[in-house]
Amino acid sequence: MSRKVVDRGSKLILSVPEGFRLGRAVCSYGYFLLAPNHWDPTTRSFSTVLTLAGGPLGVRLTQAKAGGRVSVRGHREVDAEERVEAKWQLGRMLRLEEDLRGWWKLNKVARRRGFGRVFRSATLWEDIVKTITGCNTTWGSTIRMNRLMTEEVGGGAFPTAEAVVSFGTRRLKTRCKVGYRAERIVGVARGMLDGTVDAAWYEDPSREEGEVIDELRTINGIGPYAAANIAQLLGFYDRLPIDSETYRHFCLVKGMERPANVKSLDSLIEAYYEPMRPYRFLAYWFELWTDYERRVGPAEGWERDRDGAKFTAALLK
Repeated sequence: MSRKVVDRGSKLILSVPEGFRLGRAVCSYGYFLLAPNHWDPTTRSFSTVLTLAGGPLGVRLTQAKAGGRVSVRGHREVDAEERVEAKWQLGRMLRLEEDLRGWWKLNKVARRRGFGRVFRSATLWEDIVKTITGCNTTWGSTIRMNRLMTEEVGGGAFPTAEAVVSFGTRRLKTRCKVGYRAERIVGVARGMLDGTVDAAWYEDPSREEGEVIDELRTINGIGPYAAANIAQLLGFYDRLPIDSETYRHFCLVKGMERPANVKSLDSLIEAYYEPMRPYRFLAYWFELWTDYERRVGPAEGWERDRDGAKFTAALLK
């Protein structure tokens, strides 16, 4: 379905924390460039398609001024239950409920820039799939995989677990170009449906980071990097999702050549961010994102189709 939000539809208002900036919260992590998400740098508006009880809802978010409430326009009317559901999903994406005072106390520059509400998906299911599609590939391929899944399986929205299981691994491979990831994605979808991957368990605020990491590692295809990345998307910031981009960035910061055995850098990277516990991921990501913006320009000016291809290893040396 189209993301376009027509005049006759639903209107919602999101209350936001003091100093909240919609553009900063959205344009803070690469998932804002993945379908069905779309940031319009010209109008400074964010559009996506939510999956609600009554079906897909295309929404467009705007904010008149920093710290002001966020206006949400939906393409169709929604009932009271769907309004609550939509607000919860959008609040999750923007991390409106997170208390970042501890992080901002450690990093005053990040506080001044309002950086810390790292963008994520409307559901844990979507975050897990997007993490899987980001492993062992280029960023351009990640963008393509998510676009094709949204178009081919979700009909314009990010596909549900039910839709993925029905679509099947063979068609995921051939029509969505996900390769070997098809079996893993379908496996997670089945787990979501039969309860072996319980989103409510992971979202429970009483959970601790260690048990969440351990449980994530039981999911087929979720290794150390993916588990750490999903953990930060759940609000646990002490683990570092170390991958090739982490190695590249660390070597750049330290002014050193990349060694033949990059795993030898792991202990050095861990030690480098040790003073930032329990916010080591946020410290790393703030550094990396600041470097991206230095190279490509402020993230609030990025456009998916124009700028997505700029995040390749060859261009980020």
